Amino acid sequence: MASSVIPPVCNSTTVKTPFTSTTKSSSLASTPKPSQLFLRGKRNHSFKVSCKVSNGDENQSVETNNSVDRRNVLLGLGGLYGAANVVPLASATPIPAPTTSCSKTGATIKPGLPVPYSCCPPPLKIDPKDIPHYTFPTGSKLRIRPASHAVDEEYMAKYNLAITKMKELDVTDPDDPRGFAAQAKIHCAYCNGAYTVAGKELQIHFSWLFFPFHRWYLYFYERILGSLINDPTFGLPYWNWDHPKGMRLPHMFDQPNVYPDLYDPRRNQEHRGSVIMDLGHFGQDVKGTDLQMMRNNLTLMYRQMITNSPCPQLFFGKPYCTEVGPKPGQGAIENIPHTPVHIWVGSKPNENNCKNGEDMGNFYSAGKDPAFYSHHANVDRMWTIWKTLGGKRKDINKPDYLNSEFFFYDEKKNPFLVKVRDCLDNKKMGYDFQAMPTPWRNFKPLKKSKSKVNARSVPPVTQTFPIAKIDKAITFSIKRETSGRTQQEKDAEEEMLTFLELNIDQRKHIRFDVFINADANSNWYELDRAEFAGSYTALPHVHSDPTKPHVAPIAKFQLAITELLEEIGLEDEDDIVVTLVPKTGGEFVAIKSAVITLEAC
Repeated sequence: MASSVIPPVCNSTTVKTPFTSTTKSSSLASTPKPSQLFLRGKRNHSFKVSCKVSNGDENQSVETNNSVDRRNVLLGLGGLYGAANVVPLASATPIPAPTTSCSKTGATIKPGLPVPYSCCPPPLKIDPKDIPHYTFPTGSKLRIRPASHAVDEEYMAKYNLAITKMKELDVTDPDDPRGFAAQAKIHCAYCNGAYTVAGKELQIHFSWLFFPFHRWYLYFYERILGSLINDPTFGLPYWNWDHPKGMRLPHMFDQPNVYPDLYDPRRNQEHRGSVIMDLGHFGQDVKGTDLQMMRNNLTLMYRQMITNSPCPQLFFGKPYCTEVGPKPGQGAIENIPHTPVHIWVGSKPNENNCKNGEDMGNFYSAGKDPAFYSHHANVDRMWTIWKTLGGKRKDINKPDYLNSEFFFYDEKKNPFLVKVRDCLDNKKMGYDFQAMPTPWRNFKPLKKSKSKVNARSVPPVTQTFPIAKIDKAITFSIKRETSGRTQQEKDAEEEMLTFLELNIDQRKHIRFDVFINADANSNWYELDRAEFAGSYTALPHVHSDPTKPHVAPIAKFQLAITELLEEIGLEDEDDIVVTLVPKTGGEFVAIKSAVITLEAC
């Protein structure tokens, strides 16, 4: 039966790889751990990368350290049905369609490979140069994506039937790109080492590609489902975890005897039923009341959608660079709540013999859980809502962003190239979201610290960094050259707390929280406080190839603090106190330095 395509247990065989090694080989074991990257304030190797976006109009190019104009970069599914080596051209000419090759991540099961799973879908059956650009169908009725907690039994049955038919394609025709397994491999292919661009592993996370890739991905996925049940009006349900009524696993995904194809047994079994989810989940359940959890969740939504996202690149992420080097940097929503929801749904370590948090808890397997698509439907909804919040919250208008391309198959199995510029307006794409309240908009946290923190009583940033690990709360003071700014100056430039050159073990769940001028005896679990600035999170990225490094360099992690400093009453202070609080994986994080900068949106 179709529902048996995804087995109830994980069959991966893993091997523990040392985090450190003194040998000079190309294996994972030879990769330096984060703490080795910063020795006595100096790095033992360096990353030189430039990805400077021009401030001009759409006809201007982007400067790089090798003067390559990367307009029309095909960040192709490489071919969902196959590209491996897609190289950007030095002109505005569209990049040729992908080749028919694909790096088969984990395709051959060998002892010691942690992920015996191939990201490569069936081969392309058309000459790559003949793949057309997609045009939206005309005359279609607007599809409405419903809130998952508000759908009725008829809708649930219809959605389950659509997934059933999609899974049946895996059995009747494994080469059908509309099959559930083939669709799941799209996500794996783009984020787990199947493709390269200009010699660099393609990764649609950790940059401004995150939102547009997933929007296009869901667009075709939704149309395929509607086609399979002969309902062109079918809309994917969005899991509205930003509302208290949606802060649970949606009921439709938790009825294995009624809707078996919407159920995935490789989920955390302790998070079923009426359990309130944690939008900041880091792999361990924190004891607290349901009310406190909801307050934490609403605070996280306020911070990520409003405080930490006043500028486009803070929301979308940093520009994607083709140069080999650190990952550019993820946007606020990709960081939280996107990543924690993945971890919250995925299996506990060693539960159901799952070693890597499958399915939702790991990049390579996330698309194998139907809940993944509803989760990302709400992530996509955040994009639409964010642009209604005012200020400088607008879509990026840079050519390298607008002309980047992906490759997908439609509901008729036809391959198409798509551009980022064509997915900026969801209504023009033919869908909208059922209206639901957003209580986090007015959930500005209040100051809780009872006493003023003395910046002179803690070490300065210059004596604290570089940090080799965050295995306990680390507090330091940092000078501001930006005190006493006028409102006009604040409107022109955002004050940023910036952490430079993070190095993380990408096989681990990572989260650390950042507080400003918080009491040393604070309850770090209570996030509904003005002193909470934000968090850094990372989802495991498991490679099957042991020769690939497990330490991932991240260019920077930034938190916008202009509004936060106003909330705490620190606008005119020359020094502020920052505390880093590890939640999980802090021992696998190294940070070179921390600075306060001003950046124009």
